[in-house]
Amino acid sequence: MRILLSSICVESGTDLQLALYYLQSYLLAESGRSVECEIVTFAERQKTNSIANRIIGHKPELTGFSCYLWNIEKTLRVCRLLKKAVPSMVIVLGGPEVTPRAREILEREECVDVIVRGEGEATFKELTQRISAGGAGRLKNIKGISYRQGANVIDNPGRPDIKDLDMIPSPYLSGKVDLEDKNLVDVPLESTRGCAFRCAYCYYHKNFSGLRYFSLKRVEKELRLILSHNPREVYLMDATFNSNPRRAKKILRMFIRYNRGSQLHVELKAELLDEETARLLRQANAFNIEIGIQSINPGSLKAVHRSFDKRKFVRGIGLLNKHKLIYEIQLIDLLPLQSYKDLKRSLDWLYALRPVKIIIFRLKMLPGTALRGQAETFGIVYSRKAPYNAFCSNVMSVEDVFRADRLRFAMERLYDSRVFQERLYALKSEVGMKISDILEAWIDWERGLKSNLSRSPEMLNKRLPEFEEYLFKKQVLGTGL
Repeated sequence: MRILLSSICVESGTDLQLALYYLQSYLLAESGRSVECEIVTFAERQKTNSIANRIIGHKPELTGFSCYLWNIEKTLRVCRLLKKAVPSMVIVLGGPEVTPRAREILEREECVDVIVRGEGEATFKELTQRISAGGAGRLKNIKGISYRQGANVIDNPGRPDIKDLDMIPSPYLSGKVDLEDKNLVDVPLESTRGCAFRCAYCYYHKNFSGLRYFSLKRVEKELRLILSHNPREVYLMDATFNSNPRRAKKILRMFIRYNRGSQLHVELKAELLDEETARLLRQANAFNIEIGIQSINPGSLKAVHRSFDKRKFVRGIGLLNKHKLIYEIQLIDLLPLQSYKDLKRSLDWLYALRPVKIIIFRLKMLPGTALRGQAETFGIVYSRKAPYNAFCSNVMSVEDVFRADRLRFAMERLYDSRVFQERLYALKSEVGMKISDILEAWIDWERGLKSNLSRSPEMLNKRLPEFEEYLFKKQVLGTGL
């Protein structure tokens, strides 16, 4: 049986789609020569017809797509073309985007034959074996799939998670991934699956029954091999890398031992940091650290089932600053019970810690999440189409959201670029304004510039003294509005 696995990537199309390689490695283990499975990925910028024609050129009997919110619409357009051109091709979808939408997609899209729900390796292997064997009722007892039977959509019972993750062959250790490929942007690696937290806006924890670990022995073998090829960056994909601090330290020591100059990318919880972990992160060349706190508003955090310890967070950020680590703190704009003023309060509190970077993300109302089920309660209006952006809530208007968008722009220009960062703190003291208010004043001043040429980063930087004069007049003299 000839199988093609694919995904449409946000960036270059050469991004290493680890999920596909896990499927391939698990499928081909002990399958013999009766199964051929190749992986072909595409860039989002590629035309739909071009993607479909290239897939058809490989002549697969079954094509499987890994689906996310950023690629689902284009993936479905490709599927329609494939089914029209080759009606006999079996089309299978999987991934976090389609698991909670399996019935809806199958009822609407006749081009899709089967959807794999949740963890895919064991389910996909059994599915391909049954399809290859043929016969009536071949899909009936496969756990973890939804499929169409005549005019009806059938949701089979879910499949339990794989207990021992080491049963999934490593795509790196088995040689499925070509680490010599110079087109690789970064190399992703899982050391865990699942999440210790249950945030209401996130679906990831619903994909898995709990937090499971790949063995440290396997992780060390993979890191040693990956780092021997000196990639630009290794991305440890764990939802919260330091949810188990002792284990995180062991992995960092492994990374340091085998590293030849690669950078490390992790997502972590600042409250769980200690001096040793911060020092190890520095030694591991961690140049991309993500810290999602989403808000400091107690009501919002309670509504989305998140905990937050201000004292421990301040200590953690202080340790990152002490060791001169590069990190970004992430907020979400339209959380329940969070007004625009609340969002600004979060910003001002965080800026007082002198962080490297703060990002405000737009709330995505993901299918299957608890928050989406409570949208009416909180007055959250959102798009039913991927990427499911929220537009407003009962405490944040459309105009407020627009103001938050402009605030993002000012944050990037004045703080993240470092051009005006220190001056922001000086102005805060000199003029007696909060940093968020200074950013808003800059937005008003920037919009008053007469030509687009004046808005180029270079020209804006040269004209910052003009902005300072404007700010002084506005705050101290009450003019310049």
